[in-house]
Amino acid sequence: MNIRFIARAAGAAGVVIASAWTAPTLACSTCKCGDPTVNLFGTEKSFSSRLRIGFDYLVRSETQGDPSVNERQTDEQRLLLGLAYSPLPNLSLAVQVPYVHKQIEDSNRARQDADGLGDIDLIGRWTLLRSGAMSGRHLAGLRLGVRLPTADEVEDGDGRLLDIDVQPDAGATVPNLGGWYAYFRFPWHIGVTATYFSFGDGHQDFSPGDAVVASVLGQYGVTTKLAVQLGLDARHSQKNQFAGVDDEDSGGTLAMAFSGVALRVMDELVLSAGVQLPLFENLNGHQDEDAALRAGLAYDF
Repeated sequence: MNIRFIARAAGAAGVVIASAWTAPTLACSTCKCGDPTVNLFGTEKSFSSRLRIGFDYLVRSETQGDPSVNERQTDEQRLLLGLAYSPLPNLSLAVQVPYVHKQIEDSNRARQDADGLGDIDLIGRWTLLRSGAMSGRHLAGLRLGVRLPTADEVEDGDGRLLDIDVQPDAGATVPNLGGWYAYFRFPWHIGVTATYFSFGDGHQDFSPGDAVVASVLGQYGVTTKLAVQLGLDARHSQKNQFAGVDDEDSGGTLAMAFSGVALRVMDELVLSAGVQLPLFENLNGHQDEDAALRAGLAYDF
């Protein structure tokens, strides 16, 4: 784990999240495979006045392009700093601030790397249904959010913008709407989310393709402190566009299997870690997704 990267990320994200949380109104691979809020919102039932801070760390890589012409490999580290608050038992609000490091390498061995602030996510989650076992076994509701175009535009030493593929994020406004369902019956927990992302235009005439992202996560409590997790994360997206022209090596359908563990330390701290492995790929053109590592912690105040 890159300690220097995490230290810079925490500092930059901390400043931004403080200003975002006190504002009157309330986050390239533009849409990762999986639900980045699962750690922040938690796999337990929310309650009124709960305040949670979360850190999530993602390491992933992908390859795009024809190997004989324009193949490009992208390596990414992404740190998400999040803050969630539940003003009511049925309402949770959250902000997630990403700090990103990317490196790309072309088939001719040319390299670029960049790090900086990514696109910030503002999310609201409503519980509309409670039923079973004194109205706490089955929960379901809506998820509404917007991704803000806050990503840094990184330049090289001569002041020229680096390639959009190595920029921390797309720099696009992305309203998103979805639904979620959760089942609780110790030692079992099952969570399901599905969200539609409608991307606007981003930096450098880049227009990410709209996407549907879905996740299913099952958790078995070995003890009241330790749980094992298995899940399935899927994404279907349209092709990206550059200056109105389709990128033929983008979009399609991807599904990844997830396996991990979660450990509760005392009552307030939850640690989690797991790996995503490609399970099904029906992607356009030349694309290949590698395994991804996810780790996180969440602390309740």
